[in-house]
Amino acid sequence: MKKAPEAIYAIGNETLLERVKVSIVGTRKPLAYTKDYTYKIAKALAKRGVVVVSGAAMGVDAIAHQGAGVENTIAVMANGLDIRYPAVNKNLIRDIEERGLTLSFYEAGFKARSWSFVARNELVVALGEILIVTEAELKSGSMRSVEFALAMGKHIF
Repeated sequence: MKKAPEAIYAIGNETLLERVKVSIVGTRKPLAYTKDYTYKIAKALAKRGVVVVSGAAMGVDAIAHQGAGVENTIAVMANGLDIRYPAVNKNLIRDIEERGLTLSFYEAGFKARSWSFVARNELVVALGEILIVTEAELKSGSMRSVEFALAMGKHIF
């Protein structure tokens, strides 16, 4: 990362940070093929003891967390950890808090802004050994994650 964060807030199993991690990102509106293979990739990684890192957004992020199993996943949030956003994923996020790990740069009460999603994406990439992008638009947060991965010298698949 270009700049070390002032703080990282956590809820859940921090020992997941000690394991091998792979970041998975992609579109919020994946094709059926993407949904299927994102789930299968995350599940296969988790079976091999790899922790899946993603951003808890709709679409690919949520599917990656579900495929890995909430006990094998880290969700990086763009808001304070007292806010379960997006609301459509509130149950998934709650389950990750209880059995996996949620992380955020932001104190309780902080509501996500456009720039905090960019910072979230950078942390998602930084935590993983590699980055897997299962589907992305050319101008998207996922492609910004690719830029971060290139700058960090990470392999991208």
